[in-house]
Amino acid sequence: MLAWFSFVLQLSITKQRVTVTLFLTAMALGLYFSYSYAIEQSYDKFKAITGDKIVMGNLMVFQTIESIMGMLFSIFLIRMFYREKVHKIFRWFSYFPGIVIVPAVFYTESFLFLSVPGVNFQILALIISVAIPLILIGLRILTQKLVPEYDLRLELKFIIHTVQLLVSVVLSIALFRLPTSSNYVQEFPMYQSLALLLLTAVFGSLGLIRYKLKGKS
Repeated sequence: MLAWFSFVLQLSITKQRVTVTLFLTAMALGLYFSYSYAIEQSYDKFKAITGDKIVMGNLMVFQTIESIMGMLFSIFLIRMFYREKVHKIFRWFSYFPGIVIVPAVFYTESFLFLSVPGVNFQILALIISVAIPLILIGLRILTQKLVPEYDLRLELKFIIHTVQLLVSVVLSIALFRLPTSSNYVQEFPMYQSLALLLLTAVFGSLGLIRYKLKGKS
């Protein structure tokens, strides 16, 4: 879910419509041509995959890398927005769609195949490959309407990547039984984790607001 939120924000901060079209076209082609593999999935396979420590560990690594990269990208794009001196190479950061969005797209397609019985798989794949990009276009427009400030959308993207990083750390602790008590692992500290995420979001927002006000002064 966080990968989808991040991708929608990425589309909203991408000003070139050609780039957005290329992103969504690549997604539509990927959704359509991967349906033959997606229909082979089942709830048992998904359960086996989520229980595989190697696969989940690799996914956590990719999510951690993407989270750190996304946070850095957001910072540099905010600096560019305020016309601070930034190396030219960082201008290309707005074209980075993300890493975790790829398995997120495949999982969504497989879940839809499992949830919609009685429809020809090829026809359903065509519907999905058209519907999801259209929904993303609508969400992009909605995001730009609700949050018209470009820099504020960058700040939201920074916060989402921060939450992704925290989720990766918590899941890694639970997955690999890193030095914690067994009771802590078995009884997931939901309220404490939500409080930590909330504090991170609040202090991150305060820091970005302070940076924004400092840039205007």
